[in-house]
Amino acid sequence: MCTTTTTTVSQIASFRDPAGRLLEREGRIFRLVTEAGLQNSRLFLGSPAIRAFRGAGRIVGAGVVPAGEAADLEIENAALVLEHPRIDFPSYPYEWAPEMLVEAGRLTLDLAEALLPEGLGLKDATPFNVLFDGARPVFVDALSIERRDPRDPLWLPMAQFERTFILPLLALGRGVSLARSLGCRREGMTPQEMTQLAGPVCRWAPPFLTLATLPAMLARSRRAEAPELYRARACSSQEQAEFILRRRFGQLRRQLERAAPRIGRSSAWSSYQAEDCHYSAEDRAVKDRFVDRALARLAAGGKVLDVGANLGRYSRKAAQRGLHVTAVDSDAVVVGRLWREASQAREWVLPLVVDLAEPSAGLGWRNSECRPFLERARGWPDLMLLLAVVHHLMVTAGVPLEEMVSLAAGLSRAVVAEYVGPQDSQFRRLCRGRERLYAGYGQPAWEQAWGRQFSIEERTELADSGRVLYWLKRLR
Repeated sequence: MCTTTTTTVSQIASFRDPAGRLLEREGRIFRLVTEAGLQNSRLFLGSPAIRAFRGAGRIVGAGVVPAGEAADLEIENAALVLEHPRIDFPSYPYEWAPEMLVEAGRLTLDLAEALLPEGLGLKDATPFNVLFDGARPVFVDALSIERRDPRDPLWLPMAQFERTFILPLLALGRGVSLARSLGCRREGMTPQEMTQLAGPVCRWAPPFLTLATLPAMLARSRRAEAPELYRARACSSQEQAEFILRRRFGQLRRQLERAAPRIGRSSAWSSYQAEDCHYSAEDRAVKDRFVDRALARLAAGGKVLDVGANLGRYSRKAAQRGLHVTAVDSDAVVVGRLWREASQAREWVLPLVVDLAEPSAGLGWRNSECRPFLERARGWPDLMLLLAVVHHLMVTAGVPLEEMVSLAAGLSRAVVAEYVGPQDSQFRRLCRGRERLYAGYGQPAWEQAWGRQFSIEERTELADSGRVLYWLKRLR
């Protein structure tokens, strides 16, 4: 369910399923169901299990659009039109922390198992069927639910679940990020790729043996083309088939949990917030009050984009005020920790592994099925937080200040930015002897650059560190 934040155009958001497709029109999300998808859509609307998941907020809602309204909206060539509530900020598996992928996998297995007594199942099992509404995963592919043979003991999406959930998690231990394993192609990792990553010894040990090595060997053998591999199976009873399927789901759950990232792992930035020595207690208090004043200008439900969020000190402050926050950081460990804390507190924070210097590109057919991060973010936030991050983008990524100002103006109407000057110890550490490149940079140059597209509404200097906080409002 790939959507954009545009509210004035009609946009095809999916098309792969012959049973239906998504259409975004004037900010509303419609599912156009074909004749081939009518039965599945009725199953989705009438299932008791689906109603329970919908009540818990774990599956997307759906309402039937009356034929007259569909005609007024100029929606044609659909046997049935459903409308779904909009997910505030769509995100994709290659932008998630590993913990979020695990949670999406749990949701997928929970749903598949809950559907068994009704003789229903999922026809696919990919994390692209899940979006996060804040920190909460929501299954969004209504037409993935279908009638199954109640005596069939096979779960046909099992290999897809392994390729798109379990193998990418295992690959993390071999240095392959989710951005690489899921951000290049939607179908995840192949057993052959995982076998190569595992190496000559580990490939023969669990879990690589059953998840990668043996499937890769089978794919190379002639048996992979044997018709009997795809022949429908049938147990003697529905109860027997359900028993076998539940055991399969249990096995997948155990594999998913074993591949889950270890809680408490560290990274280059995971201790930054706790060990941050750039602020005295007084400076920290001044900064907190400044950000609080900026957040207080937004009404409940307002939207905040927190760039370089780290563990989310200010993201969570915003969420506790009833604001919706998309928090981005390039460090998957801190994003995972922020997600766990926001999820436990039930705060509307969507943490994503995104580097603003190299944001997520489009993916899928014509690079348009999953929209680029910047396209989704454009116009979304009411306020953008750039706290202690601009100098990182300037020095580490080599992004000119004017480019960052231009980007911020294209994304948000208001910005809270923190000036860190060339004399700052952190700035000098990042420069590593290249200070001459920033000889012309200072507070006057900073204010001049921002002043071309923003008015400075408020500024506050942190007395002990010399850093300066700015509340900026876009000129037009």
